[in-house]
Amino acid sequence: MNQDYPHIFQLLTVGNVTFKNRIFSAPSMGHMIQNNAPTYPEPAMIKNYLEKAKGGVAQVECGGQQVNQPGKDPIHSNFDIEDPTGWRNFIHFTDAIHFYDCKASYELIHFGGEGEYTEEAKKGVIYGVDDFVRASDGLHFREMPEEEMSKLADRYADLAECIKFCGFDTLLIHGGHGTLLQEFLSPRTNHRTDKYGGSIENRARFPMMVLDRIRERVGRDLLIEYRISGSECVPGGFEIDECIEFFKLIQDKIDIAHISAGVVREPRLRAITHPTGFLPPACNIYLAEAVKKCPDIHIPVLGLGAFQDPRGIDDALAAGKADIIAMARGLIADPQVVRKAAQGRPQDIVPCIKCFRCLDEFKNTHQYVCSVNPTAGREDFTDMMIPKTWEKQNVAVIGGGPAGMVAAMEGAARGHKITLFEREATLGGQLKDAAFMSFKYDLLKYERYLINHVQNDPNIRVLTGVEATPQMIASMGFDTVLAATGATPIVPRSIPGIDGTTVMTAGESFFSGKPVGEKVVVIGGGQVGCEVGVHYGSQGREVTILEMKDSLCPDATRTYKEELQGQVSDHCKAAITGGTCTSITDQGVSYRDKAGEEHFIPADTVILAMGMRSLHAEAEAFRDCAPVFRAIGDCVKVRNVQKAVRAGFDAAMCLGW
Repeated sequence: MNQDYPHIFQLLTVGNVTFKNRIFSAPSMGHMIQNNAPTYPEPAMIKNYLEKAKGGVAQVECGGQQVNQPGKDPIHSNFDIEDPTGWRNFIHFTDAIHFYDCKASYELIHFGGEGEYTEEAKKGVIYGVDDFVRASDGLHFREMPEEEMSKLADRYADLAECIKFCGFDTLLIHGGHGTLLQEFLSPRTNHRTDKYGGSIENRARFPMMVLDRIRERVGRDLLIEYRISGSECVPGGFEIDECIEFFKLIQDKIDIAHISAGVVREPRLRAITHPTGFLPPACNIYLAEAVKKCPDIHIPVLGLGAFQDPRGIDDALAAGKADIIAMARGLIADPQVVRKAAQGRPQDIVPCIKCFRCLDEFKNTHQYVCSVNPTAGREDFTDMMIPKTWEKQNVAVIGGGPAGMVAAMEGAARGHKITLFEREATLGGQLKDAAFMSFKYDLLKYERYLINHVQNDPNIRVLTGVEATPQMIASMGFDTVLAATGATPIVPRSIPGIDGTTVMTAGESFFSGKPVGEKVVVIGGGQVGCEVGVHYGSQGREVTILEMKDSLCPDATRTYKEELQGQVSDHCKAAITGGTCTSITDQGVSYRDKAGEEHFIPADTVILAMGMRSLHAEAEAFRDCAPVFRAIGDCVKVRNVQKAVRAGFDAAMCLGW
């Protein structure tokens, strides 16, 4: 038994399955990796999930076959485990997971009224919990008659039989987050007047029909997990008291209860299902705890919601808040969480920063990425890219932001001798702002992770407060120079008054020591500007955000953007879009709206968050200082943490080949 985390590494036997510890990999969707081409997992997806099994979790959940058939689209996977042409690959999948003494689970989901349907699929009849027209697109859902419920329940059972055949240990029924089964349970969405509406017993009839059909087909040889939103976290929605009553009704039909929260397709509720930094770690565990502590519930209870720290997980298990803890993003950021905990290396766990690149990026770029795990989404071909042999080199890294620190850390891990130059007194670059905003605690944790590893690596010499010059670097005989000189805030000198005494950049508002007044105007409503506005607004200042574009924080990921926009509404006096700053005085800011009319906003302090400019020329000055040169991070193009980390990793992997 592991002495540091004894509750994590306690065995759990459920039915005929023994789990080697109490941490599961929560389902993440295969479509993020392979889109919709085949009906079975391709090697790319298998390799991604396999990293979690190698990392030591007790079970890997394969997420996301839709039970209904909404039609193919360019984004979502088209898995169909009922198609025998894909069985070979599904069996490869379960064999690979079992190789590491890990159990494999397969998730079935019907999105119901929140589902995405292709134009071809919309031509048919689309059934929902009751008859309604979806506000977002006018799609008409018909009330599902009993015969259609029976067909759908049989479909679940057909799929369950194939899941069992392909070697999965458990089946996860997704009945939460606003999906069809939750819509049947929720008084917010179930307005039926027949025997499937009204009381919780009536609203539970269809989910129970599904479970009964599955059990009739597979018996007890396949464990059934059932995921639910213990609270939809919205007035009139499904709440924890009814959740407990529901599990009393179904617990003899299932094996493990998953207790989540929120409604995934609705702004701000989505950010409860997938917690942001505006919520504390493990924010949803109270719901699992309520179910676990009900004396009438006798099956294991699984809790989840922004877990990653082994100490917090072990403490939650020790306190009886859950029997199992699952995590999704934490294991994307670092698939080795469990292994590192078992080895007594919690300090080596790469912190998830809750940026939601993993969840949302694929819709824009068709890429599955992680900001802090540069191999995520490309596990299947990093072996092709990374040289197998290399010469150990003497390397200079210019700049101690995320790109520079990752390059130094990964280069040192491959045996290179690294000298890291940072002209500021401390490392961190743009990450340093996180120390001042309470909701950026995850990013602060990641900054400290990088700094600690860079400063404590014997292969890295860190020189802070030293401004490297081309003459200095050329004289030191480096084999390679990696320039990570970063970017600097954009300050448009064409705006009258922009050099005034009340004006400062976002970073200066944190670091310069200048007082920030009670009336603040933030010029720039991208992610940084909105975060700065929320920060000062939450301190009680009167904040107005002025943005030229028609919407706030277009550079943020969907989930975080929706919550950040909500936080702006909560904490800022106003957010003006379509407004162009025309001048700044000691009294405030003048701007022109889209109609060309001039307005004035009183302000004691004006904070500029108008974007960043690459320090490209500064990086290029080092090009001839060593036989090999490479510019990385924001000095190439201003982007985000994910791009900076990947650039640093890629450059390090190429050293000495």
